[in-house]
Amino acid sequence: MEASSSSKVTVEYHDPSGVFPLVSRDIASHLPLRNLNWQSTSRPLRQIRQLHVEFVPDSLTDASLRPPTQRVDSTGPTSIDLVRSGKEGRRDATKERRHQIPGLKTSPYLKIYVLRCDDKDQYKTTERARIREWVRENAQARDKKGENHNAFEWVILHVVVPGTIAASEPRWRESQSEPDTLKERKTSNVKFPGKSTKTVFDRLRADFNESSKGAQDRIAQIRLRKQDVPPDLLPTPAVAETLVETPQERENAWKDLMDKFKTSILGPFDARVRQYEADIAAQEARRAFPGWNFCTFFIHKEGLAKALESIGLVEDALVIYDELSLGLETVLRDLTSGKAEGTATSFAPYTDDIEARILSKNRAKAHGARDTNRVDADAAGLFAKDYREKIVRSDISVFDFVCYLFTRQKAIILRLANAKVARAELGGSTKDGGEDLVLTSEVCWRASSFIHNNARNLRQELANAPHKRSQERVEELVASWTYAVAEQALAETAAPVLDLAHSDEPAQKAILTNGTFSPNRKDFEFGLGANPYPQRTTSLSTQPSTRRPPPELQRPASMAVESTMSPPSSSGTESAPKGAGIPGLPELATYRAELVMMQRKMLEQLAAARGWYAGWSSLKQAQSKLEGVSLDADEKTNDVKAETSLLCPQLMSSLETQESFYDTYETLSDRAMRYYALATQTKSGELILGDLAILRRQEGDTAAAEDYIKHLLPSYETAEWSLMHAELLSLYASCLKELKRHEEYVNNALDLLAKLCGRELSREPRRTRLNDLPGDQSFEVPGLFSDVIADSDRLSDDVTRSAEQYFGDIKLEREVVHLQDKDGFSLQLHFKYPLDDDIELDAIEARLVSTDDASQDIWLSTSLTVLVRRGPNQVDLLSRTVTFGAYLVDRIVFRAKKLRFALELKENKAPTLDLNDIEVLQTPSAPLAAPKQPMILVYSSHRGFDASLSLVRDIQLNRLRFMQVNLDSGQNNVSSIEIKLKPFSAGLRLHTANATTVGIELTTQTGTKSGTLALKDLQFDRTATVKIPYTLEQSIPEISVRLEVRYTVGEQIFTFLVTASLRHELPFDVDVNDIFHLDTLYSNFTIHTTRTGPLRILETKLADSKAYAVEAPPMPPGQRMTVFEQSPARYLYRITRKKDTGVVNRKDVPLALEVRYLAFDELVAATIQEAFAARLQSSDFQALDRLLLPVVVYRSRKLLSNAEMENALVLEQVKLPSFEDFGWQEVLRDLPRAAQSGLSDWLQRWHSECSLYKIDHNGEAAKAISRQITIAVDVPTVDVVFNASLTLATPGLSSKTSSSIVTIGRPITAKLRLAHTDVWSTAEVVGDKKQTKNIICVCEVQADSDTWLIGGQSRVHFAPGEQQELAFDLLLIPLKLGRLALPLVDVQPEQDSADTVGKVSPAISCETHYESGGQVVQVVRDVRTTRIQIIEPENHDAPPSSARPSTASRAVTEPAVLG
Repeated sequence: MEASSSSKVTVEYHDPSGVFPLVSRDIASHLPLRNLNWQSTSRPLRQIRQLHVEFVPDSLTDASLRPPTQRVDSTGPTSIDLVRSGKEGRRDATKERRHQIPGLKTSPYLKIYVLRCDDKDQYKTTERARIREWVRENAQARDKKGENHNAFEWVILHVVVPGTIAASEPRWRESQSEPDTLKERKTSNVKFPGKSTKTVFDRLRADFNESSKGAQDRIAQIRLRKQDVPPDLLPTPAVAETLVETPQERENAWKDLMDKFKTSILGPFDARVRQYEADIAAQEARRAFPGWNFCTFFIHKEGLAKALESIGLVEDALVIYDELSLGLETVLRDLTSGKAEGTATSFAPYTDDIEARILSKNRAKAHGARDTNRVDADAAGLFAKDYREKIVRSDISVFDFVCYLFTRQKAIILRLANAKVARAELGGSTKDGGEDLVLTSEVCWRASSFIHNNARNLRQELANAPHKRSQERVEELVASWTYAVAEQALAETAAPVLDLAHSDEPAQKAILTNGTFSPNRKDFEFGLGANPYPQRTTSLSTQPSTRRPPPELQRPASMAVESTMSPPSSSGTESAPKGAGIPGLPELATYRAELVMMQRKMLEQLAAARGWYAGWSSLKQAQSKLEGVSLDADEKTNDVKAETSLLCPQLMSSLETQESFYDTYETLSDRAMRYYALATQTKSGELILGDLAILRRQEGDTAAAEDYIKHLLPSYETAEWSLMHAELLSLYASCLKELKRHEEYVNNALDLLAKLCGRELSREPRRTRLNDLPGDQSFEVPGLFSDVIADSDRLSDDVTRSAEQYFGDIKLEREVVHLQDKDGFSLQLHFKYPLDDDIELDAIEARLVSTDDASQDIWLSTSLTVLVRRGPNQVDLLSRTVTFGAYLVDRIVFRAKKLRFALELKENKAPTLDLNDIEVLQTPSAPLAAPKQPMILVYSSHRGFDASLSLVRDIQLNRLRFMQVNLDSGQNNVSSIEIKLKPFSAGLRLHTANATTVGIELTTQTGTKSGTLALKDLQFDRTATVKIPYTLEQSIPEISVRLEVRYTVGEQIFTFLVTASLRHELPFDVDVNDIFHLDTLYSNFTIHTTRTGPLRILETKLADSKAYAVEAPPMPPGQRMTVFEQSPARYLYRITRKKDTGVVNRKDVPLALEVRYLAFDELVAATIQEAFAARLQSSDFQALDRLLLPVVVYRSRKLLSNAEMENALVLEQVKLPSFEDFGWQEVLRDLPRAAQSGLSDWLQRWHSECSLYKIDHNGEAAKAISRQITIAVDVPTVDVVFNASLTLATPGLSSKTSSSIVTIGRPITAKLRLAHTDVWSTAEVVGDKKQTKNIICVCEVQADSDTWLIGGQSRVHFAPGEQQELAFDLLLIPLKLGRLALPLVDVQPEQDSADTVGKVSPAISCETHYESGGQVVQVVRDVRTTRIQIIEPENHDAPPSSARPSTASRAVTEPAVLG
């Protein structure tokens, strides 16, 4: 008998007594069978977790007539109608005919004889013969050779009815070893008086079980409980007392029955598998022989798959179906290529009933409201066909064959995924939840692939059908089939988590709207309550008159990620448990979205035949109309009648009117977008959102369309869909313009123009990107650029954009072209404009920034408006700025009304992190790096205006220091000059109010800004100098000042710029060491260089003052001193007080040190410059002197190192480096091309002919660059100057040396004399009040304690008075041999004592000149005789020693006796 499903094992029962319905409910409660283990010789051990069993009656049981409703005896008929319900109509009990192909029909694995036997007598007389007849028939069918295709086992199930003799017979006994365990009763354990000990159950086992060891037990018994049996089936009255089973006994009985089911099913299954494998192997062996048929092979192999599926090995069955699918593809490929010679495989050329299956479902519904409850049933009808019968006959089409394979694969995967439809088929729970979303998503993926591939087969078969159809009708049938199959796949793979994503029920809508189930995906969250998802309350609208207005954007009515983890709780109050996510949910949502998009594609395809378009396709249609292309769809109208269309009901209702098409299009788009949002497929969701935005624009809702696109555009900024982005920007621009939002319109239109220009600029002969294909080049928006420029005039602020987005190949030439007969220069700018529309620019500007000073810039601009045409453009940028130096092109700006297109060329350096002076991190600068800044060497013309800034050559340190501005008018007749100095150094103050001029007059103009000097006219070829004093708050080595000179020539104003770094630090330091005598002061001046190079001192002079006279040592005339870094110069001067000068004014007291010097590096540069200038004057390149001379000066100062500089100073000559080492190539590349070669040759000759220059320290160049510094030298004032001398009164021993000889330890008398003077005091010099009247001084004689012992007054307090000289007696005792200096003498003012604390006493200064400071004495011993003693050695046997004394000798010195 054919089973209803191949997903279950068929068990056939024979129930002559009609008691199976009494135990069927209990049997169902123990199903499915669990944890079965199957071991095959060719396969590994497999565990079957669940085995679903389907019980079917045999032909006799099913064909038996309904028995009478009541019988009085226990063996009579039963109440079948009370316990058996829902059976099909009875059929005649006819023997089923066996099919010629084994395994085509599904046969049972197990046959059960359901026995009701109330006592042993009935068993003996009636039941035993019946059972034997039944067993004989089934055993013969099972033992036939080659019948393993339908292998089965049999079991006898004895059902015991309460109240019968069999119900009083016990089956179980307690185990003595294990009291809690029940075992089956042995026959000899129970004895009844006068009766046999065997029960009915015992006799069954003895008669029908095999007696061999290990034989299978085929007898099972189930005892019914009285409450489970209808009263009419119970014997009246009861024949015997019923033994009530304990729960343990009942559980054991059912366990025994289920174990017999498992064993009896696995045995036949293993036999069938072996038989199928043998058949498949035989078919595989005949594959290469003629007559082999794939359909026959398919039936054999599918038999194995069905067997595996029925037993629960679903994965193995799926593998076989996949192999069969691959085999079908191979066969079809061989048939197509002609390689299948001799094969008997054939397929029907077309499917004859596909149109009927698509259109047979209630066509009348196509004209009315759509019955959504029948959608699944209509779609399932597409596969309602006996495919296996067609396969057996080899009369199946390829389309149907692929359909059958897909349905089988889909059913198996849905069972693996525990889908709701699979559970319903197996009779399991139909509650929501519990699906494996990974496997469910595979069903959707396979469905998508199946639809794509089999739609081609369907289209081909419809073309081969004898009933010819037009191409339009064929496409309608294919679209209807595709739509219905996709709908079926969506219905079968539905899951609760997906239902929440698109629920439209009122109760759900309240939850969805408040954000509980709003998506957490940030890509789909919009501010201010905006929402890309349209909210719908109905799926379709059937009448145009009921067309609802477009919904407002709200929070998305879709499910949040945390809400998709599990279905809502049953109470409805608690939220679903949160989790990290459900495996397979993104994949399932993605593939379901693809199926929905497939449905939408079919809808669009059919609507296009009616001339209806929506979404992106409508934009392409509009573009085609603009290009004048006539499309067939435009000529079609809505005259296509539903009666003549071959459409399924769903599509027919959606295509009744254009409004219904829009409604369905929006519904499908919304559904797919929600799935993509759930799967985090942002880009795909954005595409659909764009479709909805365009749909709103089609419907005339401009505000809604603008709101959609506004939230969609940010995601396209980094995407590579250039054409799609351009179309979206064009649509958004049209919306903004219609809404009169000018600022947003300008910005959006500029984005669109950037896309268009970028596409045109990136066009190359070899296209490598998708958006560079020829089909992408057709998008244009004529006149948009000019319209945006005109509309920008309404804006309040300027709009700045990158120029590279709109113009290409922007290049500023490096060649400086000077203007004719006036100052200034120009540069050529080249750029490419990619669009066809001409535009007019107000101006083009370029900004140059100095390499030395980033704040110093030059602006170049066009003089008139610029008309820009498609292709290369060239303009001249002019500047009236005169300067010299290297400049980098920083910015180029194209101005048009309020639009600014700027090209930023400033290089962005990557940030670095230094740790302990070691670079540990550097961000890659490639993404930040802008185009390399071109460097331009700017210089003025030969006869142009010139200005320079320098310090004055003569400096007086006691006065203000000056800087001077040197002006040269050149060829210009200057009418007015304005000088602006901007200090860049901290603490630098310029006193412009005290400026003085030479050669030009200052003008007093009202409104002149602070720090600005206004000067009068300066005729051509005239020079002038302006000196400006300055001060510094702190000493710094260099000061930096920018000089900006604005001068007027005629009616034009020109600007001269220069930034100068002036060395404020003096080139040398002067140290002074003063030594006071009573009437003379000796000052020693030491001059140290502060530079690394040598310094030449030309002349030094210390000038007298009114208070002091200076006397210098004699020096040969013209002698020069050179100061090196480690070799300073020293000068000694003798200073005395002038007599009879009286009191002198304080400011006339200081002396003046005048030092005239010459820096050697400046002398080298001046020498080379002078020689180069003279040679340049006689050459053809005189006009380039403003460029070449500064370069020569700058490079000359950097030529020599310190060592080379010192050698050049000694040799008085310098060697010029070669042409390459001098770096002329960097200068020549910025010159006009015509002058480069000639100048290069001339410079090379100069280097070769003038490689050695003699340095003249007395020449004109040396005199011109020499400088003088005057330093005010203050002579220190001292209140008292003491002169001390120490004279030895006791004469020493005679000595030939000048120093005295004294004896150690012998006292020596000495005389200490002190003299003092106050002529060096302030009172004597400038007339201040004298402070020496009450001075108490302390004279202290100091010496080391181990050298001299001083006796007498070593510390004396005295008051210097009128007496000029004081004398003190001392006693000195030398304590150390050798040359000893006399003790030191120091005189200091007395410190304040404790009694004078709090009293203010004037500070007293004094100096001591110690005349005996360098005197020494020779200290010796007083020795007169010496005695030497030689000691003999103790060893007398030793040989005599030499004449020289041994080391054992010693000398004894005796002191002299002093008489």
